[in-house]
Amino acid sequence: MEKNFSVFELLEIAERIEHNAAKFYLKASELYDDSQLRDTYYKLANWRAKHQKILTQRRKDYSEKTGALGTFDPDDYVLSNPEVMAGLTWLGSKADPAKALTGQETKEDILRDAVRRADEVIAFYEGLKDFARDPTGESAIDKIIEEEKQNIRLLTEQLEQK
Repeated sequence: MEKNFSVFELLEIAERIEHNAAKFYLKASELYDDSQLRDTYYKLANWRAKHQKILTQRRKDYSEKTGALGTFDPDDYVLSNPEVMAGLTWLGSKADPAKALTGQETKEDILRDAVRRADEVIAFYEGLKDFARDPTGESAIDKIIEEEKQNIRLLTEQLEQK
């Protein structure tokens, strides 16, 4: 059985990805004694949390406009569950910064890692686009990808200010 996601479902998956990312960065901040490095992670977490709110509002607006809601299919748990789908990225719900980071990273290391992770999320979204139900879903993903690319541009600018 082939699964195609509605705009509502795609935005729900994206929200969960942002939630997991914010949680990851907040946990990562706890690994550092240096306040500047902690602050870098707090800023990364804050961007992800703000982006989650934007996506949540976008999903609510779409739902109010169209009446569309997500559907849960107990026979296809993985594909109908946004949390499980979001867990397919590096930001899986069990992502543990203590396993991914040493606590000895520099600000440059942190920013490079954030760019790498954002690139991986873009690759996930590119693949997810193949499962969009219609062109509106593809457009929703394209918009999210553009926002991720903007985040990468901002992170890269910070790296270049070294």
